Amino acid sequence: MRVQKQIGQLLLERQILTESQLALALNEQKRTGEKLGKVLQNLGFITEDLLSSVLAFQSGVEQVDLATTVPDTHALEAIPKQVVKRELVIPLSIKGRILTLAMANPFDVLTIDRLEKTTGLKIKSVCATETEIIKAIDAYYEGAANIERILEECIREAEDFAHNLRKRDDENSAIIRLVNHVFIKAVTETATDIHIEPEENVVRTRFRIDGVLQQGPALPKVLQMPLVTRIKIMSNLNIAESRLPQDGRYLFQIGKKKVDCRISTLPTTYGENVVIRVLDKSRITLNPRELGLSANDMGLLESAFARPYGMILVTGPTGSGKTTTLYAALSKMNSLEKNILTLEDPVEYDLPVIRQTQINRQAGLTFAACLRSVLRQDPDVILVGETRDHETAELSVNAALTGHLVFSTLHTNDACGAVPRLIEMGIKPYLLASALHCVVAQRLVRRICPSCKTVDDNHHEQLAKLGLDPHPGAQFFKGKGCENCYHTGYRGRAGVYEILVIDDEVRRLILTQADSGTIADTARKSGMRTLLEDGLLKAEAGLTSLAEIIRVCPSNGLSSANELVAEAV
Repeated sequence: MRVQKQIGQLLLERQILTESQLALALNEQKRTGEKLGKVLQNLGFITEDLLSSVLAFQSGVEQVDLATTVPDTHALEAIPKQVVKRELVIPLSIKGRILTLAMANPFDVLTIDRLEKTTGLKIKSVCATETEIIKAIDAYYEGAANIERILEECIREAEDFAHNLRKRDDENSAIIRLVNHVFIKAVTETATDIHIEPEENVVRTRFRIDGVLQQGPALPKVLQMPLVTRIKIMSNLNIAESRLPQDGRYLFQIGKKKVDCRISTLPTTYGENVVIRVLDKSRITLNPRELGLSANDMGLLESAFARPYGMILVTGPTGSGKTTTLYAALSKMNSLEKNILTLEDPVEYDLPVIRQTQINRQAGLTFAACLRSVLRQDPDVILVGETRDHETAELSVNAALTGHLVFSTLHTNDACGAVPRLIEMGIKPYLLASALHCVVAQRLVRRICPSCKTVDDNHHEQLAKLGLDPHPGAQFFKGKGCENCYHTGYRGRAGVYEILVIDDEVRRLILTQADSGTIADTARKSGMRTLLEDGLLKAEAGLTSLAEIIRVCPSNGLSSANELVAEAV
């Protein structure tokens, strides 16, 4: 008989967790009372897919991919819609008196007992992720036909909704069901933002998936006011105010899954535009090994994160994953033995045992003002959400020089550009050379969908766009587009990195105020790879496409790229 190992022990043996991360998770588990696997996922130490595979292994049940598994009609009829939504399960098949049931937690014997009593059948559990189950419920219990009916009901309700306050809180209201459907669609399709955009004759919906906006259904114009009103009610905004922008927050719950949503409204010519940021903790990974770093880059970052003091910068445009990288850095530290404080605008994810402060400029709590106070809080590690002015930069550098490890972000095109940017902000070169230890530039590229991945026969044209020579033995890939990736050819994202380590030669260049090009040339001789070069390696490995590298990566740093393509063959 196989001895069942604890999930923490399994993850330690697989070197997915560190001892300090497990200790932090166990401490958090005592506080929340949640299952350890869920705590680890909420902390970002493991992904939802990894949790599902570990639970399947631990319990000895089969893991299923609901994207390719079609449930039997009789099985779906065995459990009512309201029950599967409450319990977060999906029935798959019935053989004799045995009902095969997909569950996120195969150890949940209470749910199994309840459903055996409800159905009169013996339950055989299999394992799937919560997100896959929610998507399957939406597909098989809601479906396109049901959505059409909801829209028809919404149109009939629209006029009454405007005047009937009771209807606005009625969970059976078609408007509420429509809004819930939009939120569920965003969660199941891993969207980071929902856009509800009024036009002259329709209301358009769009979803930002893997960093790119994709079209959703166009809704009748008559639904604009009730749709916006419902969202305002959910997020405690003023439903009578449509002339000014408003910001709110809402915790959306799907069965046992909770998703934090940030709502922003903006008056436009045709009515209020609504954008909803979807912060699904189950999708974020704070394990640096899951960020797509090469072994060499991983070693460089782990060395930087282990330093007792100094300054580490992460650069890149908005939406390039800087916050995730910084959170991953903090997750590597033993926060039970260190005092870690963060200054953020906004606080995107709650991190246990770490003090997080929300910047409030209207109240005078700027990054600089808050940083002064934080330095009196006996910190070991400080995360400054963004360095955007001289005062914040100067305070951060001084903190790094006085025994603190300081993390921050900067908006530059590449890692080497951070040095002249800070000098332009008024930081003295000799202070910067002493304080700065490492700069990480990054971008997020879309991963090729594994279900429709194929060889890219036109890669010569793509290389030519980058000014690179085609190599006879080089092979690159692309996605054709399929149901699993919504015909985009991509599914998920990975990081592309450029890591500048401040060695003695780079320090000498900082002291002489060398430009970013000179610093980059010197750093390349020491082994630094540019964003483009790292992207080409990931494209050659089949992780992403050349078209995606062209879209995302800056085209500078081509000097050694031809050699890199040849080496990769």
